[in-house]
Amino acid sequence: MFSDLPQDIARTVFELAAEAGDGLSCALVSKQLASRVEPIIYRSICLSGHSVIDPLHRTLTDPNTSKPAEYFAKHIKFLAILTFAMRPEVINILRACTGVRVLVSWGPTFETDAMRELFSSSYLSPSRLSIVAEADLLPQGRRRHIDFSLPIFQGLTHLELLCASENEWKYWDGLSSLSNLTHLSVEPASSDTQHTERTRRILALCPTSLRIFVNWVPSWAFPIGGENEAHAIMINNGDVDPRAIMAWWGKPEGNEYMSRYEYALRYSSGSRLNEWLGKATGKDFWELAEEIVERRRKWLQKRRSES
Repeated sequence: MFSDLPQDIARTVFELAAEAGDGLSCALVSKQLASRVEPIIYRSICLSGHSVIDPLHRTLTDPNTSKPAEYFAKHIKFLAILTFAMRPEVINILRACTGVRVLVSWGPTFETDAMRELFSSSYLSPSRLSIVAEADLLPQGRRRHIDFSLPIFQGLTHLELLCASENEWKYWDGLSSLSNLTHLSVEPASSDTQHTERTRRILALCPTSLRIFVNWVPSWAFPIGGENEAHAIMINNGDVDPRAIMAWWGKPEGNEYMSRYEYALRYSSGSRLNEWLGKATGKDFWELAEEIVERRRKWLQKRRSES
C-alpha cells in the first residue's frame, strides 16, 4: 500500500502513527523507518514497572548497543516515574536522561540517598516538574521539606506540588528564588478547607514572575455551603488574587453548585498523566487555566468600567 506513495509522505504517515502510540509496530517495518520512528518512541517514557524499566535499562547499559548515551539525552524529553519501589535501575536511567524537559515523580521517589543526590546535582534541569510535595529532598534537622534552592528547580517555568499539607507549604519561602517560574499548581494532601488563606500565603512566597496559580480540590472535598464555599467563591471571582483559580478533578457532589464557579477549572483526572507526558489531545490544564484567568480579567475590567 505504501509503495505507491512518495517516500516523504509515507515517512510522515508512519511518524504520525508513532506519535499516536503505535511507534513500536512502525519501528519493526524496516530499519529505515526505525531510524525515523525510534526518536518518537523514546520522546516520552513512563517508568511504571518492570516491563518498561528493565528493557530500557538493558538498552542503556548494554556495551554492544547501537545507541550512545547521547542518543537518550537528546531524545527523551518527557519522563514519568510512577514506581513505588525506587530501584538502582531508575537512578541509572535518570542519569542518562539529562535532556528531559518535563519530569513527573508520583511516588516515594526520594527515600534513597542516591535519588536525593541526583536531584541535588546538575544532571537534570527540566522546565516542568510534578512531584509529591512532602518529598524529603533535603532534611534540615527535624524539619523535612523541599529545598527550592536545589539545581533541579532553577530552570522551572511550571511546577506542580501534590499532597501538600499545611506543615509543608508554610515552609515554601524558597519559591521566591525561582525567577523563571510562571505557573504553579498545588493539590492539598487532605480536605483542607482553608482555600483563601492557603492561596494568599503560597502566592506571597512566589516570585513576581508567577502568572498562574491552580488550587486543586478533590471532588469529594469540594466546598458546598457555609464559610468554605464563600472562600472558594472569592478565589473564583478573582477577589483573592487575579492569578489564582479553583480547580477540581472528578465529578463533584451537588452539581447544582457548579454554576457558581464560572471561573474555575473542571477537569477529568484520567488525562492528567498524558498531558504531563506530552500526549494531550487538546489543551492541557495549564492552557485552560490561562484562558480562565484571561477571561476573568476581561470580566473584572468590564465590571469596574461599569461601576
